[in-house]
Amino acid sequence: MEYFFNFVCTRYLCKSVFWAMQKFSILVLMIVLTPVAISQPAVLRTKKNPYKWMFGLSWSAVDDNGNAFGQLFDISGSWNYELFPSRFFIDRYFKKGWSMEGAFVYNEYNKSRQINDTSGVEGAFVSGDLNVKYSFNRFFRSARWFDPYISMGLGVTYRAVRAVPVTPTFQTNIGVNFWFSRRWGAQLQASGKLALVTDIYSSDADYTNYTIGILYRIDPKKRSSSQFSKRRHQWTNEKQRFKRRNS
Repeated sequence: MEYFFNFVCTRYLCKSVFWAMQKFSILVLMIVLTPVAISQPAVLRTKKNPYKWMFGLSWSAVDDNGNAFGQLFDISGSWNYELFPSRFFIDRYFKKGWSMEGAFVYNEYNKSRQINDTSGVEGAFVSGDLNVKYSFNRFFRSARWFDPYISMGLGVTYRAVRAVPVTPTFQTNIGVNFWFSRRWGAQLQASGKLALVTDIYSSDADYTNYTIGILYRIDPKKRSSSQFSKRRHQWTNEKQRFKRRNS
């Protein structure tokens, strides 16, 4: 049992979370503000769903240099990115901060970058993820423009530069949305991706992914006032007919 716990915690969850914590300092702010959020149950009861569907288009950078705990922001030496937006995602909101997200990323490895302790290689990078996300925006009643979140899920990554190009992954994503209006916003996110392979202890298939992009969300449908008015008038007419029959 102890061996199993160490295996799961050290290599499956803690490793991925630790990478994301190091590479995205917003998590510290989230941890500090969580007690404040818990102490405001009235907000939970009154806050309506902020959206039904959310769409995002982002610029993406992949850090796959084989050194997960070093050279964290070696942009010129390790980050592989495109000049055009290369990540697209769809988010479906359910309730109480929970949503489901599907994401697709495309990048190209640059041969001038360091990739798994080597250089001079190039090829395509494609990933698809399915995540469960929790948003802390519902706790910030006086600052609804600020929307920090955390998500976890499973995915699959194709990397042409690897001997075994297809890799299943477990990812932890930490990010924040900044809302400029009811519909439009911007997003920053950092992801730590752990490769689910047989040599998980010694694998160099783990990597990180950074994104920055724009958001668009669709408000939930509101109850039609005309239907309510119709029901009210119907009840009034029935009441008047009842009085006439009994007069």
